[in-house]
Amino acid sequence: MATPWASRRMPKLLRATLLGDQEYLLEETRASKILYFPGPVLWTVVFVVFTYLTLAIRQGLRTVTPYAQAIGWLAGEIGLTKGTLALYLGLVLAVLFLIGLGWLAVRYVRWIRTVYAVTSRRVIVQRGIIGRNFDEIPVTQVRGVDVHQTIGQRILGYGTVRVSSEGGARIGNEDWVGIPKPFRFQKLVESATEAVQTPATAPPPPR
Repeated sequence: MATPWASRRMPKLLRATLLGDQEYLLEETRASKILYFPGPVLWTVVFVVFTYLTLAIRQGLRTVTPYAQAIGWLAGEIGLTKGTLALYLGLVLAVLFLIGLGWLAVRYVRWIRTVYAVTSRRVIVQRGIIGRNFDEIPVTQVRGVDVHQTIGQRILGYGTVRVSSEGGARIGNEDWVGIPKPFRFQKLVESATEAVQTPATAPPPPR
């Protein structure tokens, strides 16, 4: 008899060799990008713009006139030439821009290193980039899946998921923050659990 999972979905984020021969991937995801990137991206963009505008004054390039006038007024107030103040201020702004790049890199690493997955047999958390660690909860040990969403998170399309488990699973009963479409994730875990409990049925493949 043909299985309801007519075609096997190969993982793109999860290590493919982690899946068993009769195990099917239902969902894999990282935390929402909105949770990690808006702050450092905004910081970096703002300071790269102001760094350019300030150093353009020093080099005599086209810049925003009101900003150049403000730099000229401030230079006169503190007894520096306009070009000298623009140089010093430009260097400070460049350092702040580099800090933004570092912040963005740290956030990217934190975002890319963790993958959450649901298969026909397990709930899996994969951590790491080069060396990877895997924690799992067999769906037979899942006792509940809770979703928490604020109004803002609902608008942005992510939430916090907690999978309650028994049997000493290390990843059970902890909050997974920033899961995209958390209610879909919840439904897939519950469907996999029900399918194991009633082998005649199986959760449908992801759409």
